Amino acid sequence: MLRAVTFDYWGTLYQGDFVRPYRLALLGDALRQAGQPRTPEELQSAYAHCWQVFDRVWKQEQRSMPIEEWLREILSFLKAYIPEDTQARLHRSVQEALLEHPPKLIPGVAEVLPRLAQHYRLGVISDVGLTPGRVLRELLRRDGLARFFSTMTFSDEVGATKPRPEVFERTLGALDAAPAEAAHVGDLPETDLVGARAVGMKAVLFLGVSGREDGRELADGVFSDYRELEEILNALSGASGLGGMITAGSAA
Repeated sequence: MLRAVTFDYWGTLYQGDFVRPYRLALLGDALRQAGQPRTPEELQSAYAHCWQVFDRVWKQEQRSMPIEEWLREILSFLKAYIPEDTQARLHRSVQEALLEHPPKLIPGVAEVLPRLAQHYRLGVISDVGLTPGRVLRELLRRDGLARFFSTMTFSDEVGATKPRPEVFERTLGALDAAPAEAAHVGDLPETDLVGARAVGMKAVLFLGVSGREDGRELADGVFSDYRELEEILNALSGASGLGGMITAGSAA
């Protein structure tokens, strides 16, 4: 019997991150104010370089890169300097860019979450990029969905990323649920599914954004449309008599 369901954030609840040009504009403005202007091409190259570093840190060190480290890497790549007070303002502006240019909820999320909250304790387990957990919480609050989650675990706040077990175990503790009583819904096989299964949770793969079909063999359930999720969770909740991966309609 499932008592709790946790969700990844990006690619599972929200889609689209259109803030790159705005962040580049913020960085370019700060450099000009410091008397060290850079061309758009130089800024693009620095941004791309930093995301390669960020990706390595995320995958190999299993942590999120703090904004301070990100900006130091950018400035080192550009061989540029920005005064500390300007850096502090830039940190916050870059982190909060999504509040001015918000992403879109994935279709069906706003309709399904309230119904799920009537039957399960809900949580979020999310790795973050440059947008910290405090901003991601605010986006959920603005969309009227934060109230449906009993707890939210973000990698910048716990110092670890998925698939490390502590992020799942911490969330399960807050939800007062044993791993066998919980399912995690996410779009990335190597973080969401591997991490959930490692601690004994059910793993549900969402294909609606990532299309990561290579994760099917790791999933207890797979869906592409949020209208299918309730059926899958119901089936998993009584899965003692079911074998293999569950998709919408397979438990009928």
